[in-house]
Amino acid sequence: MARARVGGLSRKTGVNPVPIIIFVLVAALVGGGLFAWDYRWRKKQEEATKPPAPDVLVRSLIENIIGKDTVKEVKLDAATGTVNATFESATFKPEEAQKDPQKWVQNSREFLTAEAQLASDIILNVPPPILAQVPAMGDIKTVALTIVYQEALLATAVAPRGKEIQVTFVDSRLK
Repeated sequence: MARARVGGLSRKTGVNPVPIIIFVLVAALVGGGLFAWDYRWRKKQEEATKPPAPDVLVRSLIENIIGKDTVKEVKLDAATGTVNATFESATFKPEEAQKDPQKWVQNSREFLTAEAQLASDIILNVPPPILAQVPAMGDIKTVALTIVYQEALLATAVAPRGKEIQVTFVDSRLK
């Protein structure tokens, strides 16, 4: 019977295969780890670049016009194409009523109308780059706004697409 040679491949070629096998395994593990890390990083980046939901976008657009943290509530009904938003007036100053009540009422009504006009215009006439990212914004047909000041209802406004805004003053100080 013939005896098996001791040393196998390393004796025939003079190369020890153990370091080569260890190197290939380490390289495969490092490559797999890098692939997994890259995949997770790309998923996070995709999530971060997604456009916001339409109701979040409406809140942001109104706050960019009226002021930070002024929007109290936003409801979007996609079926009817209606946005209902409640925001706090940034221009209503009841403490100035004592100086000249008649002029104050006129100015307050003007300012509240301007706030409602600006807020409804930015929602109904969304800039093209935003509309390209969130096509649902183009389906909005009507904007209903409720304007409050320190939890007191001042006015309501309805702005249908393509028509003039209609503002109704509710607060007795504005009549």
